[in-house]
Amino acid sequence: MTDTPDTRQGSSLRGRALWLAAALILLVGVAAATAMNLRDYFTVDEVRLPDLVGMSQDQAALVLRREGLEPVSFVQHVAGAAPAAVVSQAPLPGSVVKRGRTVHLGVNTPPADARLPDLVGMREGDALQRLGELGVVVGAVNYEASERPAGTVIAQVPVGGERLAAGGSFQLVVSRGRDLPLLTIPDLQGQSLASAVAELRRIGFTRVETLPSTVSFTAPDSVVGMHPGPGAQVRASTPIALHYSLSSTNVVSVPDVIGYPQWRAQLSLQAAQLRVGPITYVDDPEQPQGVLAVSPTGYTLPGTPLLMTINGAEPAPLPGFDLPLGDGGGTDGIGVDPGISTSQGGTQTGTETIPGTNSQLQSDGSRVMPFNFDPTFMGVRRLLEQQYSLRLVVSDDRGERTVVDTVAQPGEVVSASVTVYGDEALLQTYIDGVFFQAWRP
Repeated sequence: MTDTPDTRQGSSLRGRALWLAAALILLVGVAAATAMNLRDYFTVDEVRLPDLVGMSQDQAALVLRREGLEPVSFVQHVAGAAPAAVVSQAPLPGSVVKRGRTVHLGVNTPPADARLPDLVGMREGDALQRLGELGVVVGAVNYEASERPAGTVIAQVPVGGERLAAGGSFQLVVSRGRDLPLLTIPDLQGQSLASAVAELRRIGFTRVETLPSTVSFTAPDSVVGMHPGPGAQVRASTPIALHYSLSSTNVVSVPDVIGYPQWRAQLSLQAAQLRVGPITYVDDPEQPQGVLAVSPTGYTLPGTPLLMTINGAEPAPLPGFDLPLGDGGGTDGIGVDPGISTSQGGTQTGTETIPGTNSQLQSDGSRVMPFNFDPTFMGVRRLLEQQYSLRLVVSDDRGERTVVDTVAQPGEVVSASVTVYGDEALLQTYIDGVFFQAWRP
């Protein structure tokens, strides 16, 4: 088939039509995409404004920013409103706005030159609260004697009705009540504590404190010091401290445990009716092993915790005893009955009989003494209802050894004669393998 001019012209027209159609479709697609983008650009989420009045400025700004809004504040003064509080907002609460827009907040800012109220006659707390509501800075509160009740405002600077200059501060003068006459402290040193306290009360002092400060073998419970001292003139409400001497019968002597290993020092302190307090461990090769220092020393009250410094490693803790030991319970599992004597004179405690005068002194320097363990006086019910094992260990100049090791029937009394060597012998009892008691005969 031969192309003719008419045929070629028709093909050209069809090609142009196809190109025009394709261009038109492309143009429509671009227009649609542009329209969708413009719609997304101009469409913004909307939020409903919360009520911000009464909030602090910082709190209100935080709430708005969480909603995608921008706070803008301006100065506004509303009497009675708290300083820096929002007192108005625009748009109003409940309005629907688009995210990103600004919200105007009126923040209460009292004028610096506002006239001050008259606070004279008000209670101090009420006056300070009123000044805080007005945003007035209180520079000082002074207290003076007055016939007005204590805590009442008796003066102010500036006075009521005047203006407070910019940057100025406010001062209050508050009554502390009537000034009471000064009392003279008498010299009570050497008097008995009871009579000294009674004398101070009679004069009019309302706060008398008593503090033990020394030990006296001849004049116990006598005043040895005062603070404030004799002759001082003070008010009746001033605390008066009376330092007095303790009776030697009310204190115990701290034993000398320097150089002892820890276990021996603890037992000695427990036997003296003292407690073991915090222990400090040191590693000093130039010092001997054992206890280096004890505090306090000399005489102290029974049950006082003593601080110890020990040269050496910290040992494993002693086992505790899970039976009730009464007031004789000690520290770190060591229990000492307060009735046990630590001197050479014997004492009947109701648990072990530890006679000193009945001991038999042998030719080799040893002592033979009876030992009696009666569960009836222990206060431990289990010892009266079940079998128990009892072990008595002696530590003396001959070393450590077990002298009694037996299993007793419920309520059975265990008796034995014990031989000890030296004046520093230590006896220890164990019940069912658990440490129970220690003493020096």
